[in-house]
Amino acid sequence: MKKCMKSFLKNKKHLINFFHSLSFKLFIILLLIVIISFRLYSSISSNLQEKILEDTVRASAYRVSDVVKESLYRLMLKNERDALYSTIQLLGNEPGMERICIYNKKGEIKFSTKENEMGHSVDMKAEACYTCHVAGEPIQSLPMKKKTRIYRAEDGRRVMGMINPIRNAQACSNAACHVHPQSQTILGVLDVQMSLNELDQARLRAKVFASSVFIGFVLLTLILVAFAVYYLIYRPVHSLRVGTASLASGKLETRIKMQRRDELGMLARSFNNMAANLESANTELKSWSNQLEKRVEEKTTELERIHHEMLQVEKMASLGKMAASVAHELNNPLAGIVTYAKLLKIKMQNFLPEIPEKDKIISELELIRSESMRCGNIVRNLLTFARGKTTHFREYVLEDIVEDAFKIIHHHLELAPIEVSIHIEIQPKTIVCDPDQLVQSFVALLINAIEAMPGGGRLEFTAQNSENEEWVVIKIRDTGIGIPEDVKDKVLEPFFTTKTDKDGVGLGLAVVYGIIQRHKGKMWLESKDKEGTTVFIELPLKHIKTEEEEPDNPQHF
Repeated sequence: MKKCMKSFLKNKKHLINFFHSLSFKLFIILLLIVIISFRLYSSISSNLQEKILEDTVRASAYRVSDVVKESLYRLMLKNERDALYSTIQLLGNEPGMERICIYNKKGEIKFSTKENEMGHSVDMKAEACYTCHVAGEPIQSLPMKKKTRIYRAEDGRRVMGMINPIRNAQACSNAACHVHPQSQTILGVLDVQMSLNELDQARLRAKVFASSVFIGFVLLTLILVAFAVYYLIYRPVHSLRVGTASLASGKLETRIKMQRRDELGMLARSFNNMAANLESANTELKSWSNQLEKRVEEKTTELERIHHEMLQVEKMASLGKMAASVAHELNNPLAGIVTYAKLLKIKMQNFLPEIPEKDKIISELELIRSESMRCGNIVRNLLTFARGKTTHFREYVLEDIVEDAFKIIHHHLELAPIEVSIHIEIQPKTIVCDPDQLVQSFVALLINAIEAMPGGGRLEFTAQNSENEEWVVIKIRDTGIGIPEDVKDKVLEPFFTTKTDKDGVGLGLAVVYGIIQRHKGKMWLESKDKEGTTVFIELPLKHIKTEEEEPDNPQHF
C-alpha cells in the first residue's frame, strides 16, 4: 500500500511538473493558434462557399424562371388559360419546385400551382413587394439579388422565391384579347419558388465532411505539434534541467550531449563549458586544499620540532649553568687531592722504610690520584658543555674532516665486524666551520654507533646538500640496538646515559649538541628499538657570525 501511494505521489508530481513545463504551455498555445486559425479559415471558407452556392442557385432559379416565363409566353399571348394553368401545374410538379404563381399588377393571384391561393391578393407592402413598390410605381428594373428572397416554409424548409416581371410586349399590347394600353410596361409578376432542401442537405453534408476533415486535421496537427515540441523543445530543455540539477547536487562531471546549432545547442555548450570550468576549479581547490593540509602538517611537525628544540635549549642552558657552578666548585678541591696524592706517593716511595703495607699504601694513593684525575676529566667535560670552547671558524673540506674522524676510530672498527659506507657529495666541497670541534662531534657519534653494534653491523656516513643549497645535511646511521621510544627524547640531556659501565657519564651527546648549536646548526635523531639509529645534522655551508665567548682556563691535570 505504501509503495502504491509513493508511486502515485511520484507520478502526480511528474504530471504537475509536466503541466507547468514550458513545453506543455508552448504546445497548448500552438494548438490553440492552429485551432483558431483553421476555425477562422473554415468559417470564412464555409461562408464563401455558401454565398457562391446561393448565387449559383439564384442564377439557376432566374434561368428556370425565364424558361417558365418563355414557356408560358405563347399561352398568355393567346389567352389559353386552361393550357396555361396545366403548364404551370406541370412545371410546378418538377422536383425542387415549391410553387409557381402569377400576380397581376394589383397583387391578385391569377394562377398558382396551389389552387387555394388563386383569387387572393398579397400585401403590396410586404417584404417581397416593398422593394419594387416603394416609390408608388413598380421599378422597371431590379438587380438579380433583389429579385430573390429566401424564407422558411411552415415545415422549416428553406425556400427561394424568384420574382420575374411580365412585361407588356408589343405583341401583347396589340392583341385583340388584351386591353392593356401600350403605356403599361408591367402586366404582372411571375413568382417561381424553389426548395433549397437539397442545397441545405448538401451544405450539411459538406459541413459534416469539413468538420470531420477539420477534426482529423487538428488531431494530425496535434500529433505533429506534440512530436515537434517534444523533440525540439521538451527533450533539450529536460536535458538542460536534469543537467543543471545534477550539477547543483555536486556532480561536476555532468555534461549535456546535444548536437544542435540553435540557441538550445549554444546553451548546452555554454553549460558544458561552465561545468568544465567548475570541475577544473574544484579540482584545483581540492589540490590546493590537500597541499594546504600537507603544508599545515609539515609546519605543525616543524613547529613541534622547533618547540622541542627550544625546550631542549632552555634545559641545556639551565643544566649548563648548574654544571658550570658545580665544575668551578669541584675544580680546586680535586686539584688539591691530585697534588697531595702525588706528593704522598713520592714521599712514601722515597722515605717510607720497607714494610709489608708499603706497596698497598702506594697503590691506594695511586688509586686516589687516578680517580681524582677522572673526576677532573668529568669536571672539564662539564665546563666544555657549559661554556664551550672558543671556536675558530675557517673554510675546510668536509671530506677531510670526516677522514680525520674515521682515522681516530680506526682501531674501534678493527675490533668489531662493522661494514663502513661513506658517501659525501656536496657543492661546494668546503664548509666554514671549526674542524677540530666537528671532528670531536663526529668521533663521539661514531663511537656511540659502534658501541650500539656489539655484534657487528653496518655504519653509514652520508652528506649532501639540502633543498636549500646553502645547507648540508649529514646522516650517521647504524644498524644497532636502537633507542627505546620512552627514552629517545632524553638522550641529548647531560648525565643521561643508557650505558651500565662506569665509563658512561652521559655528556657525549650533550657536548656534540652544544658544538652543533655553536655552528648555528640543527641536530635530531630517528630511532626504533632493535632497528638502529640515524643521527641528522644540518649545518650552514657559510659561517654565521656569533659572539665568541672568552676561553675558559680551567686547571688541567
